[in-house]
Amino acid sequence: MNRFFCALSAFVLLAPFAVAQSGPTVVGIRGPFFTINGHLTYTPEGGFPNADPNLVGTLLNARAVQALFDDANYPKQGTMQNPYKTAGLMGDVSWDYPDTGKWDPERNTREFIAELPEWRSTGLLAVTVNLQGGAPSDGHFGVGDEVVQPHDASGFDPRGNLKPAYAARLQRVIEEADKLGMVVIVGFFYQGTNERILADPEDRYAREAIRQASLFLKNLPNRNILIEVVNETNPQAYYEHPLMQPDGILDAVLLAQKTVEHQIPVSFSWPPNSIPQAAVRPIDAAIDAADFVLFHTNHQTPEEVHQSIFNMRRWAGYNKPLLINEDGVSPLNLHAAVQERVGWGYYDQGLNNYLDGFQSPPTNWGISTPAKWMFFEQVARLTGSKIPAMPKYDSDKTPLIKLVGFTPGQVMNAAAAAQLEVIVENRYPRWPINRVEFYVDGMPFSYSKDAPFQLLKSHAPWAANRFLASFGPGKHTLRVVAYDRRGPRFAESCTILEVPFVLDK
Repeated sequence: MNRFFCALSAFVLLAPFAVAQSGPTVVGIRGPFFTINGHLTYTPEGGFPNADPNLVGTLLNARAVQALFDDANYPKQGTMQNPYKTAGLMGDVSWDYPDTGKWDPERNTREFIAELPEWRSTGLLAVTVNLQGGAPSDGHFGVGDEVVQPHDASGFDPRGNLKPAYAARLQRVIEEADKLGMVVIVGFFYQGTNERILADPEDRYAREAIRQASLFLKNLPNRNILIEVVNETNPQAYYEHPLMQPDGILDAVLLAQKTVEHQIPVSFSWPPNSIPQAAVRPIDAAIDAADFVLFHTNHQTPEEVHQSIFNMRRWAGYNKPLLINEDGVSPLNLHAAVQERVGWGYYDQGLNNYLDGFQSPPTNWGISTPAKWMFFEQVARLTGSKIPAMPKYDSDKTPLIKLVGFTPGQVMNAAAAAQLEVIVENRYPRWPINRVEFYVDGMPFSYSKDAPFQLLKSHAPWAANRFLASFGPGKHTLRVVAYDRRGPRFAESCTILEVPFVLDK
């Protein structure tokens, strides 16, 4: 048994003797686990008597980086009459609401806060919000060959001063999350927007931004906060400021920790598909200094998520929590992370249409699409919480699903399981079908990225027999979910088909 699982056993045994705390929400770290108000998360003592045991000490979370979003260029650009021109992949982009027409950052934050109780009711414990937002159109950092994003969505002015309006919106988010027992991961800097802060050889203005944001958080009475000082520091030239690059990130972490006087845990995130499998100086010194370890797993299969977590543990060690706070929309990756006892973050880019996604303003923060529902429904199942209602969603661009070799309500035997195939009609041919996922009684069973989309990955008799042996005889429900790519890299939508079947004895 490795050190991680030994630590888990010890902490779970001690959990019943933890002293109950009342009052504000306080996030803490105990070895490789997160705590809330002194209790390991997702335990009976922490308020989750029916949660999956693999969730103990983790933080399931959603990427809500645009909860504070505003554009200093608005209304000169970003309006329906004068939209931003993108690189030709997504078309023109504007932030205006379809009902009122005018972009309103206060409305955006107000509507986000209003949805937090529903998110929390499913068992979600954390959200990520950013002072420099994220990519608010199609996941790109800039337009064409430009590195700087065309909008100005920075919570800092050019000299690193924290903008009062951003600070006020952030404070409201933290206060409301505190009341709900939720944690807010506060991001400082983002690719393509960090250039809004002036650069100089000593990085004085970036340091000032870290000091002001950290001091603002420290002076709040709330302690339901984690800090992500930089989003995806990486070896590529995505950041202009040395302080935000791998060679300088240690100084950024230490400065934030010093400013908050170690009252708020501090980390930075590492990008997907670049986790080193051996020590890489000087970034490993920053990993050692961070209070917890953040990394992303975008575009990975469930198998690759398992491998990424293995690689990160081998690199970062077993003495502090690991947390994925950005991936994609597939619940299969959520389950892969949970199997490894690591928290996972839902990232839904969206389409700037006040319906799809969470990262493309104007944002509908409700559980308004099948893709959003799939995530929150799976979180609810894992945490033993209330399953949200499936939203009404009408689109002529989502895939059509047809079952072959299977009739709803039929008796499922080995032959039927082996022959079950899904034909997916792509009604938006500009982007391909990403994958088809199969669930039985709401829990994931298999997936396929390429046609033919079949329930079983093998036609061998053992595969069908294994399927039959996994579930008891009687009535069951098969769920087929077809995910369709709707943008260049990140935006996805899905169609859900559920059909009943009977399993032979």
